[in-house]
Amino acid sequence: MQEKQEKSNRPDWGKLFLDALSCPGKISEAYSVFHEYSLGNAILAALQLTARGLQLSPIASFNKWKQLGRCVQKGQKAIALVMPVTVKAKSKDEDERGAANAEVDANTQAKGSGRTIFILKNNWFALSQTEGAEYAHEVVIPEWDKAQALSVLEITEGHFNLTDGNTQGYAVPNEKRLAINPLAAMPWKTLFHEMAHCLMHSKETQMADGNVLPRDIKEAEAESVAYLCCATLGLPGLDESRGYIQGWLGSKERSDEFGKKSAARVFSAANKILKAGTEAARAGEVCNEQ
Repeated sequence: MQEKQEKSNRPDWGKLFLDALSCPGKISEAYSVFHEYSLGNAILAALQLTARGLQLSPIASFNKWKQLGRCVQKGQKAIALVMPVTVKAKSKDEDERGAANAEVDANTQAKGSGRTIFILKNNWFALSQTEGAEYAHEVVIPEWDKAQALSVLEITEGHFNLTDGNTQGYAVPNEKRLAINPLAAMPWKTLFHEMAHCLMHSKETQMADGNVLPRDIKEAEAESVAYLCCATLGLPGLDESRGYIQGWLGSKERSDEFGKKSAARVFSAANKILKAGTEAARAGEVCNEQ
């Protein structure tokens, strides 16, 4: 019963990514207002508020707004964000019975005698859902710094030494090393793509990316990270990324596979890249999701 309830409360990362894919403009707006939250939670909050016809504005818990001299308007419903929750570990007998069907996914982490799962919790209200004392809020868009991001993530950028002009960039994930073609059409998008390879595919020895990407799940993952980063920072290249990703996710079978195995990892990698290049990362801000 508990396991069934846990699954029903878990975020649908695949759906969230498809939603983000269909409204790229909302990602940048969400990051501007909710940049102190993880990328996944920022998009999640923005989509929920937009669906209710509410303005994107700062969010806080019921009690936090009360501390700030504001109260939640009557009839307003809380929005849900992804939060870590530690639950009691199964007994040894239960573990043995379930060993054959055990599944380790991106939403579950082992932790001591318990385990930490990520679930949706309805606990936040937007400023536009409250009333009371004046609340001054200044929207500050964090600047992303490439050198800082590479340093924080311990990724090295080297000299591009391939003679194939069609190769936009390449990564050596097992060494956390990358190189971008000086003549790359969109070097920023290629950079995010190669950084994603370094974070997500650490067992690979080399991955080179040209103008036409191979139809491989690892490439779809890296390009999805590039899409989220470009959309968040308001950079060009979204049409090219979206075209490839939508082509790869064309069949229901592939879309389901991506949703189950890759979507959460994609949000995690994009979030790490964005946070690593901002002042928030320098201050050691803790993300709200994996």
